This record gives sequence, structure tokens and C-alpha cells, in this order.
Amino acid sequence: MASQSIKRYDSAFYRIFQSPQPACSTEKVYLVHHYRLPSFSSSFSLFSWLVICSLAVLLASATLTSCTTHSGDLCGKDLDSEESVCTSKSIMSGDGERERTFIMIKPDGVQRGLVGEIIKRFEQKGFHLVAMKVTWAPESLLKQHYADLSSKPFFPGLVKYMNSGPLVPMVWEGLNVVKTGRQMLGETNPAQSLPGTIRGDYCIEVGRNICHGSDSVDSAKKEIALWFKPEELIKWKSVEDPWLYE
Repeated sequence: MASQSIKRYDSAFYRIFQSPQPACSTEKVYLVHHYRLPSFSSSFSLFSWLVICSLAVLLASATLTSCTTHSGDLCGKDLDSEESVCTSKSIMSGDGERERTFIMIKPDGVQRGLVGEIIKRFEQKGFHLVAMKVTWAPESLLKQHYADLSSKPFFPGLVKYMNSGPLVPMVWEGLNVVKTGRQMLGETNPAQSLPGTIRGDYCIEVGRNICHGSDSVDSAKKEIALWFKPEELIKWKSVEDPWLYE
């Protein structure tokens, strides 16, 4: 029984199909299905689309290049002032290294059950948690942490107090988190802290001021390295980022 060839006409390809054979046949027959070549108009249409897509890619690339400075910052124009405004690329993208700060809830804050409230405030602000643990720190670690205060007369009492109960050291990440974190904590002396700050709302005396916060980016790096191992710092991207950063 001879196989029937099927002719099919379409756009731009050639295909080779194996025709079905009867059970008694041992010969394989291959049918070549020919398709007519595309007309000049369809070729021109395809070529036009390729040109348009290439130009779109080049335009997008040129736009991104013009918006990126040599320092890696993204720049644009303020809609009101028409002035150039640059923002750190790592802050805009959410993928690069962001500013981090070290916040530690002291024994009085832990004993009074304020851990959740302090975490809540940082989360509601828009910062996200990179590391946290509950620990009872040895005096040797506390002396390293407060080494810059070792010459002060209150240093022994400070170390003893910090060693009197569990602590909750944390690492928070976000735009200007060091400066903003200090503002959220309030002044070292609670009596000078404004209402609405953590110390202004929850403590009275300087010796029981609930928490510690890094005072600079450099000190934050040192304190984070002192209290956490590199593998304890979790790098992750919050789904809230597009709603927090432009």
C-alpha cells in the first residue's frame, strides 16, 4: 500500500515527517512537506519588527546609562525644582548592600516585656530585620562592647548591670537606618527624650534606658561583627521594598 503524501502550505519553514506504514511493510518512507517561501511583504514585516525591537533595546540601554553616574548612583530630575537628584543604587534596587545598624535591648527591656514593642516600631517604620538572638552575654564580651567607656567611673556597674539578665541584640537594615534608629530610640537620658520615642515612652532613668543603638555606620559595623557571625546575617529582600522606596 503506497503512502499518501500530504501537502501543506504555510509561512517560512520546511518539515520532514515520517509517513505511517502498514504493519507488513519494512521500508521507511519519508515525505518532504514543502512550504512556500514567505512573500516579500511578510519578509519586510519581520525585518521591520526586528529593527523596531533593536531600536527599543538600544534606547532603553542609553536611558539607563545616562541615569547612572560613575559612583553607581541613579539620578533623575525633581519634578518641582527641575534639579538633578541622585540616590544610591543599592537603595533603589534593593539588591545591593544597604546601611545596617546594631540595636540591642538591654536586660530591663527584656524583663519588662518590651521586646515585641521595640521590634514593632522598627518594622512599622519600614526597616527589615537581618539578625536577632536572645543571649546572656559574658562580661568579657560586654567589656569589649563598651571599651570606649572603660575609663568612666560607672563602667564596672554598667558591665554588671548588662550581665544581670538576657539581652536581645539585633541588626536592622534600611535607608539612613543608623541615624533614624537613634532618633527612634531617643536621647540617652530618658528625661530628655521626646514623647513618641522609645525611651521617651518607656523609661525614666539613664541607668535603665531599655536599649542601645549604634551612633555611626562605622560603630555599627564593629558592633555587628562583635555580636554576630557573618553566617548569622540573613540577606533577603522584603516584598514591601517597592512600597517603601521609589
